Amino acid sequence: MPLSPPAPERAQLLLAQLERYGSRENGQLAIGRRLLLDYPDLPLTGFAISSSMCPEPGRPLHSLILRLGEHDTDGITAWARALGTEPVVDGARYRLDTVLDGIGIWASATIPEAEYDVDAAVFVPTGDDVSFTLRGLLVTEFGEDGDLVFVGHPPAREVLAVTSAYYRDICGQRLRAFDGHVLADSIIQGWGRFVAYPTRADWRLRSVPQDTPGALPLTWMYAQEGDTQDVSAPVHCPACGRSSRGLDYDQEAGQRIHLCPSPDCRHQWPVDDSPEPAPDLEASEHRQDQCAALAAP
Repeated sequence: MPLSPPAPERAQLLLAQLERYGSRENGQLAIGRRLLLDYPDLPLTGFAISSSMCPEPGRPLHSLILRLGEHDTDGITAWARALGTEPVVDGARYRLDTVLDGIGIWASATIPEAEYDVDAAVFVPTGDDVSFTLRGLLVTEFGEDGDLVFVGHPPAREVLAVTSAYYRDICGQRLRAFDGHVLADSIIQGWGRFVAYPTRADWRLRSVPQDTPGALPLTWMYAQEGDTQDVSAPVHCPACGRSSRGLDYDQEAGQRIHLCPSPDCRHQWPVDDSPEPAPDLEASEHRQDQCAALAAP
């Protein structure tokens, strides 16, 4: 891609933008001025600054972020070499990551997907690439509604068992059928490819026909089509004695309630949300003194 250095008037605007950070900067302002002065022909569209409360060992506390075009990988390379280093290339992503006078210099750009060899970036996922592994199945979350995708075409009972465990152990909820809907109807099988674009850590999933090179069997569980119920530690129904974990919310009373799971009972009673009493330090110390006295020869 052609480099696009800022025009002289643009450089003045960039400097003015950088100086607006004056009240929050910690050396980034001087570095920004220096870069504009020393490298006026390199592409640049803006600045940002950042600071870390607890940087990793060997990493700078304060950084200056250079804004380039989203796909200006040539610009990233030019800046890196001007500063005496090479770009960090991870898949389709190019990063500038260096330090100048104690200030981190950072920038990134990505090769457009249309110009990237996507076929060469297709991979078979392992447990390190997905959200979790359960019952021997590779499972990852997708979307923001609690939906899951499984690698393979496992039996529906396995998909439902893993989905139930995920909602119970990770979300603290129970997934139930909603309005007569059968949860198994939310399971859809198909084929797809895992593509390491822009990087393997930020892979993308593409639905493809079965005969596409690199296609894997996949199963989607659209759990959003079910109904969720909060769960608690097991308690016993005061009416019938059956153990219950189900919770609901009483809109009229404005409080959470337990639900008895027995179809013959269905009793509801309020959740005790009062905080547990603080330990009696004086009594605890007294018991410790008693134990010490008993242990004494």
